[in-house]
Amino acid sequence: MDKMTKVGILGAAALIGAGLAALSEERIREFVNEKVDAGALSMEEGKTMAEDLISEINKQRLNLEKNVVEKIHATVLKTDKELADLEDKINELKIQELEAALEKMKSQQKTAK
Repeated sequence: MDKMTKVGILGAAALIGAGLAALSEERIREFVNEKVDAGALSMEEGKTMAEDLISEINKQRLNLEKNVVEKIHATVLKTDKELADLEDKINELKIQELEAALEKMKSQQKTAK
């Protein structure tokens, strides 16, 4: 996986997290405003509640993003190693095939003489 693809995946994960947080923040504000309008909360209580909930969501979002990035990073590292191992095996097989072809040509030259 090339470096640009890796950066793209990590960026997409961050954008998804930010989008979810923005959506959640909007819903929290709507919920709190409904409670304030209904008289269940004062303006000050509503403001405090919204700030607390939004702060908690942002903390959870950051933790989620961190976990996602760590998992993606670990997967990319594992995949890079597996690809490198496969490349080594392919190169070894090519060398063996070339050596076998060379031996066959040498053998054919000896029998032709």
